[in-house]
Amino acid sequence: MVLEVCAAISNCLKTEVTQENIVLIVVNMSCTGLIDETVNITYVIHDNLIYGLTTGQTSPTSKQGFVTKTSPRGEWSIAINPLAQALTTHASFVARGFAGAPKQLKDILVQAVQHEGFALVDVLQPCVSFNKVNTYQFYKERVYKLEDTDHDTGDWDQAYKRAEEWGERIPIGVFYREERPGYEHNFPVLEKGPLVDQSLERDLDELFKEYM
Repeated sequence: MVLEVCAAISNCLKTEVTQENIVLIVVNMSCTGLIDETVNITYVIHDNLIYGLTTGQTSPTSKQGFVTKTSPRGEWSIAINPLAQALTTHASFVARGFAGAPKQLKDILVQAVQHEGFALVDVLQPCVSFNKVNTYQFYKERVYKLEDTDHDTGDWDQAYKRAEEWGERIPIGVFYREERPGYEHNFPVLEKGPLVDQSLERDLDELFKEYM
């Protein structure tokens, strides 16, 4: 199930309505609230560092100083780093792909969907119309694949250090992965399946005896 809805609704759908894989698609971190790092959702960010569909406004991931027609003196705030934010909130799968490396991106997305728990994938995809800075050439000259290095995806500190790397070199690949029980395993009632599929009938006699 692929959605373009807010994170809160996705969380509710996953825990209460369906056992299907849910892929939440957002643009430039425009939907970040109420993400539970243990809910089994794949969170894919279309990250072109600008709002292209609205003709070139700065976005939450636009770098500080980035000039647009709505920010002629440059973006004043520090850009949100999706990877660092996900790691800080202890997401169990954090990765970044690049539209110019489609085979690796496909592999990352497959791993993210198959992962049990919250998986974030930041996809660098240039906006050819309104972002003349972060172009395909810009990325091709800078990106390098983590799988070609000695990066340890189980090392949180190393993952965070890589996540903060941006400039002359930009890492892409799986930054962090941790296997741990998902959200539903913490609630016995959810192990029976989504709430919508469960009967509302309950034997309240024992409950009344316990609390009355």
